[in-house]
Parts: sequence; C-alpha cells; structure tokens
Amino acid sequence: MIIDRWGTPLAASDDASAMAWNDAWEQALHFIGDPFATLAPAIEADETFALGSVFCAAYRVLGGLPGNDADVVRDIELAESRADADRERAHVDAVKHLAMGNFTAAGMQWDSIAQEHRDFAAVRFAHDVYLHVGDAKRRLDSSTSAVALFGDAEGSNFIAGQYAFALEELQQFAEAEQVAFDAFDADPLDLWALHALAHVYEHTEQTKEAIEFLDSRAATWSAQDGLAVHIWWHLALRLIADGQFDRVLQICDDLVPVATTPFRLSDLISILWRLELQGVDVGDRWDHVADAMADRPEWHTTGFLDLHSALAYIRRPSHRAAGSFFSGVANAHQGSTSENAEIFRDVVRPLINGLNMLDDDPAAALSALTDLDHSLHRIGGSNAQRELVLLTCAHLNATTPEVETP
Repeated sequence: MIIDRWGTPLAASDDASAMAWNDAWEQALHFIGDPFATLAPAIEADETFALGSVFCAAYRVLGGLPGNDADVVRDIELAESRADADRERAHVDAVKHLAMGNFTAAGMQWDSIAQEHRDFAAVRFAHDVYLHVGDAKRRLDSSTSAVALFGDAEGSNFIAGQYAFALEELQQFAEAEQVAFDAFDADPLDLWALHALAHVYEHTEQTKEAIEFLDSRAATWSAQDGLAVHIWWHLALRLIADGQFDRVLQICDDLVPVATTPFRLSDLISILWRLELQGVDVGDRWDHVADAMADRPEWHTTGFLDLHSALAYIRRPSHRAAGSFFSGVANAHQGSTSENAEIFRDVVRPLINGLNMLDDDPAAALSALTDLDHSLHRIGGSNAQRELVLLTCAHLNATTPEVETP
C-alpha cells in the first residue's frame, strides 16, 4: 500500500505517482512552481492515480475556469474512470459538484471525507472552496475539526495556517495572530500563515507593524509567485493607509509583468480603485488591466472576478470588451439552478448594476450597494477584499452631499 506524505493511503501503481502527489502539494502549499505540470506525467502514465486529476480539476475551477472547460472535463473524466475506493469516489463527487457551480455542496462533501479520514487534501480543498464563496462559518468549523484530527501529525502546521485565517475572518484576531505565528515559526515558507497575519494587521489597522513585517520578509515571499501578487496587495493597502501613494504606484507598475491571471489582476485593479478613492491620479494604468481582463474564459465564473472586471470596464467604458462583458453579466447562468447561478442572480448582477450607476446616479448606486450588505460575502474572497465595496459607499457619502445612507 502506498502512503502519501500525510500518512493517508494513496491509490497509485508506483512510488512515482506518490512522489508527484507529494511534490505537487509541496509546491501548492508554498506557492511555488507548477503543481499541474508536476502531476501531469503521473496522471498520464498511471491509470490507477485518480486523486491527481481531482487536484487539477479542483484548482482549475477555483482558479476561475468554467466547469465545462476542456481541461476540467478531461480531469474529471479521468478521475471518475480511475476511482475504485469509496474515498476516491467521494473526492470525485465533490469535484463534480464544484464544476457544476455547487460550491458549498463540494465543500461539505470534502468535509465529510475529512471527518472519516485524516485526509489533508479533503481538508485543504474544503478550506479553499469556502473562501471561494465567502463562507467564514463553515471554513472555521472545517478548520477546527481538522486541527483536532491532525493533532501534531504531518501537515498540522499547514492546518494551523488555514485555521488562523479562518479565525481572522470571524474577527478572532488575537487567537488568529498567535496561531499564525506558531505556524509561521514551524515553517517560515508557509505563506498562508503569513497571509493570515497580513489580514490580522489589516483589520486591526496596525499599519506600521504590517509594513515592517512584510518589508522585512519581502525577499522570501516575493519569490513565492503563486501568492506574491496578493501579498504585494496587502502591503499596498497599508501603504495607502500611511499615505505612501508614490510607492504604491510603483508597486502597481512593478506588478504589471507578473499580474497575468484573473485573481492577480483583481489585486491590481483593487489597488488602483482604492488609490482613486483617495484622490490619487493613477494615469493610464486602467488601460492595461482593461486589456488584460478582456475576453477571458474566467468571465462570469465567479462573482469575485466579475466584480473586479466590472471596475476595470467602469473606468474604461469605451473599451472594446466592455459591452460584451456587461452583457455577459446580465445573461450569465440563465436557466441554471446551481448555487453559482443563484449568486449571480441575487448578488453579482445587483452589485455590478449598482456600481454602473456611480457616476450617473450616486444615490441609486449607494442604495443598491447597501442593499447587499448581508449577502456580499457570497461573491467570495476575504473580508478585506470585499471591503472595496464598503469603501466605495463611504466615498459616496463623503463626496456627494445630497446622498444619504438609506
């Protein structure tokens, strides 16, 4: 029987598949390299290796690809054809839920696996899915169970890092900070633990501490390219709070060559929008992000990405892609009964419609945005990321005297 690095049985024909699985997780957890490329040879060669394809399908969808993307479909078909054991079939069921846009069902399925087995993959998939739909309560429950299950076993430091983030998102800042530091001390390359600390500093407005902490470790985290752009975003937020606008603009310019995926571009868009709320002239930088977000397969797959694409085209309404983007928002997921279709109907379309009224009817825009206060989390992402909408509302109140909060 082949056992993976977490001590969990792994269906595979030889040690090469197990090595690829372990190496892919090493890359994913430290946000380096290309886990998909690492897994590819084992997936191709080993007809018993189902979980490698589950990994690829899950993270393609969580990266913003639609569930009917050709690579996602192939991953799921391979996983389904190879899954023999009950646990593997349960993983396949979970990733099928994910591809169909039923994100919470996927997370709950992975939670169910994790309650029966010490299965690190199930724990991490669930954590990342709940971030995808902004479900802080389920994320904390899932991480709390995982902490108890893993104890001090292999992988427990990574479980602690995600537990710290889950605590922080429910405003348990002191405990989150301690847990994150413990995880970070156990592995100074655990970027998710550092990320949790950045969130703590953001919400407790520890500007000086945040800047010093991130600057002092920049040589390390800036090389962890899977999440580095997002950590630059965290640093930029505290620099904006400190009035260091020129440095933030330089960060934006430095990020252009590496902000190539929709989530990385969303960080760049968020910085530009926040700078403008502070009255900073960002010049022609909107041109780049409008071009980079154009005609992407990730359009209309998740509310979080559509929010940020919308901001780019609100700033560049004459861009060639603006019309098709906003038309796509209006028509996305029509006729579907998936969770994602419901999120688009109830949250994403009203949100983007409200943002589109900012210039022409600020009172109506404010009303539309504040109506979404209790459902905004459903677009996914963190509290800090979604705060962009709250800051926009505050800006409307401060700059438009005739606008009053409903």
